[in-house]
Amino acid sequence: MSDIEEITSWDALESLHGEWSDLCDRSPRVTPFQRPEWLIPWGRAFPPGEPWVLAVQREGRLTALAPLLVYPNEGKRTVAFCGGGVSDYCDVVTDPDGEDEAVAALLAHLVDRRDRWDVADFEPLPGDSPLLRISQGTIETRDVCPGLDLPDRVEDLHEVVPTRQLANLRKYRRKAEKLGELRLHGDGPWEEKLEILLRFYLARRGETNGATLRAFHREVAAGFHARGALGLHLLCLDGDPLAGLYGFWERDTFYCYMQGFDERWAKLSPGAMVVGAVIEEVIRQGAKRIDFLRGREPYKYWWGATDRETFRRTIQSVS
Repeated sequence: MSDIEEITSWDALESLHGEWSDLCDRSPRVTPFQRPEWLIPWGRAFPPGEPWVLAVQREGRLTALAPLLVYPNEGKRTVAFCGGGVSDYCDVVTDPDGEDEAVAALLAHLVDRRDRWDVADFEPLPGDSPLLRISQGTIETRDVCPGLDLPDRVEDLHEVVPTRQLANLRKYRRKAEKLGELRLHGDGPWEEKLEILLRFYLARRGETNGATLRAFHREVAAGFHARGALGLHLLCLDGDPLAGLYGFWERDTFYCYMQGFDERWAKLSPGAMVVGAVIEEVIRQGAKRIDFLRGREPYKYWWGATDRETFRRTIQSVS
């Protein structure tokens, strides 16, 4: 028999951090965007309302978590996942043992509490989400997250990356190396690297402040660094940062979340060089897949990425 607890404050949700992390570790489907290291900072930085998180307990153990909130949208009380706007995947977190039972309990609780909401808008759901297996509501394609399955060795990249892109990468590197030593920095203190990358990223977007975004990513990076899952890399020429890439590990997948480069060095194609260097580095660290996340930017396909769709499940409340 499963019991469901409603968590309606960010402080109460934070107190669940340990059990929540353990549940994520047991779930084979989890991505960085369902972890407390991502969603608790989001709750402090961007929330449109208070959380309405549903926690399924069985015999005193957390077996499922639906990190939800309710907010007004076009005159309707909308149930959605926490993390909206900045998360490339949203989903329930479930223990693989008894997943169907836990999801059924969550949906039954939503129906019992339909006085609280008018529409449930669940997106962007990954293709293996249990919410795509239920019969309620409608499903539509939401977006794509291109990614690339990686070989075991850097020397075998030619098996998955188009020949032309690898030739371009060699050409860009030769051009840069005529000017100095080209090196990827991934070790050492992460704080300065993050600030440099955020400066590149915000400058390209024409933003000069970005205080909320900076604070959010500082807290996120600290959390993922503490659990050994932060990937933060700077590509430097004689110690001068050209470009950076920031992402997260989840098992054997590396998720590329943010990139940026110094516009003064644009002629050297620093964006392509940092992606290539990071792909090589994560292969050495044991990655089997690199996920470029949401969006159809052309550069992702230059590396041979293929699409994985995300979905939207919409359920209307029936009083």
